[in-house]
Amino acid sequence: MTHVVLTRAEPDAKRQLDLLLKRGVEATALPLLAIEPVAVTSAVAAELDDSNVLVFTSANAVTHGLSLVMQGCLSASNRVLAVGKKTRELLEQQGIDASSPDREDSEGLLELLVAKEDAGPRSFTRIAVIKGEGGRDLLSRTLTEQGLRVVEVNCYRRVWPHVARNTVLQALESREPRYIHIASGETLSRLEELCALCGVSVHEKHTVILPSDRVENQARELGWQSRIVAAGASDDALLEVLSKLS
Repeated sequence: MTHVVLTRAEPDAKRQLDLLLKRGVEATALPLLAIEPVAVTSAVAAELDDSNVLVFTSANAVTHGLSLVMQGCLSASNRVLAVGKKTRELLEQQGIDASSPDREDSEGLLELLVAKEDAGPRSFTRIAVIKGEGGRDLLSRTLTEQGLRVVEVNCYRRVWPHVARNTVLQALESREPRYIHIASGETLSRLEELCALCGVSVHEKHTVILPSDRVENQARELGWQSRIVAAGASDDALLEVLSKLS
């Protein structure tokens, strides 16, 4: 039977656990990270006034960063983009009209920004990327390389809480192969660290479900033999992968 190990922060892992159990899928929560807010400097806040494109890279970015750019998001002359469906829905709950790409990752956001049916990139005065510390570097770097003005709003950070060895072993030391859901390259790196510390061999036994080709390349370089690329890190993308396994 399919068994999925869920590695997102505890609230998300708990939500996914309930979701899968209701669908008859065995699952184990193994939260590898936690989220904490970060104070945004006044210098960064001052740069937001002339931003006419606001990009939210995660649901956490909405939770911790929306208050900083609410006025800009409500302006009819500005564009608001969300990395995926869940992030877009959170914005819509606040009365904000946002667009999201079919491909729920940085590459999808880049494609949406330069789509032919939308305004050309040179009409942007400044793009504000609301994100977590260390995340979505590809997005900001690519936009900057295109000559666009980008301000990064780092409103939260990922922290790596202690995970007991017994918890790691319970999730990964199984007789049967399992599927490990990974939402980011940082989480994959943390999993590698914990497996090394706990002496757990996973590369040839378990399958990782990954959010993008970029993270899949990282997993391949680390030695994972079985890899599946989902259409992003969302719950829907995970469910789509699992539906094809049965």
